[in-house]
Amino acid sequence: MPISLTKIANNTASLTIKPNDEDTVNIAYYPSMITEKTLAILNSFSEIDGDTFEESFQTFNDLLVRIIKSWDVFEDEAQTIPFPLEAKRMSELPVSFRVQILGDIIGDIRPNVRTPQGIEK
Repeated sequence: MPISLTKIANNTASLTIKPNDEDTVNIAYYPSMITEKTLAILNSFSEIDGDTFEESFQTFNDLLVRIIKSWDVFEDEAQTIPFPLEAKRMSELPVSFRVQILGDIIGDIRPNVRTPQGIEK
């Protein structure tokens, strides 16, 4: 049966990551958003310099919010206020956490590939 590009783009997957020893984050994401362009953006991070630093991270944050459909990250300890999936707010989260998310998503799609940090999955 044929499939439309829209249907491919709306396909979702999910995974659970461990940002520390005791907590987990459940993430639903769009695997179809991992494209050659996405991988090129990740590759460009190895060449970040002072002139492109802020712009590069804005691109990274934009990419994350397009890939992630939903997650269970909260702003408050009571876990009543969801942390919004907005590019302008992503800079409030640790870089290591954001890189882990993207690395784990790529690893979920293609096991045994290198993450942006160069660590074998």
